[in-house]
Amino acid sequence: MSDRHAALRFGQSSPASAIARRQAVLRPWQEHRAQRTALTAYTAFRERHYEAYLQYASLRIGRRGAAETAVTAALTELAVSWTAILGSAGPAAVAWRILHHHVDRAAGCDPTAVAAGHDMQTLHDDAYFLHERLHLDRDRIAEVLGIHLADLPSLPPRSSGG
Repeated sequence: MSDRHAALRFGQSSPASAIARRQAVLRPWQEHRAQRTALTAYTAFRERHYEAYLQYASLRIGRRGAAETAVTAALTELAVSWTAILGSAGPAAVAWRILHHHVDRAAGCDPTAVAAGHDMQTLHDDAYFLHERLHLDRDRIAEVLGIHLADLPSLPPRSSGG
């Protein structure tokens, strides 16, 4: 009788089955760890962007309560899909589009019409708005919009009346 057959006969498992059992034991722990990491990343993202999102929404909508509702709805939608969004090429860009959709709806714009035209002109308009109205610098604007700094359109010097 071979050693392998003898080991199986006496209740010992093969190396492959030992590896499979170990992976089965570790899998829930790894999934839990991945969920904690995603939650931590979402929390950091939310804390980093909440105030800029709220200021943007408040200025676009004109009512603080409606702005808070729109931002909360956008961040809730983001949270539900966060793991998938985190795996995308640009989570901040996806988040900005979600926010834009909720703000457009709250401001009385047709989000589907705006989404169809959400191109470079829309990003330019948003960048200009963040620059002029929120007084964000170029680095922060690129971060909030989820685009590379090199892709940020040129912005005029900030007006002194802002």
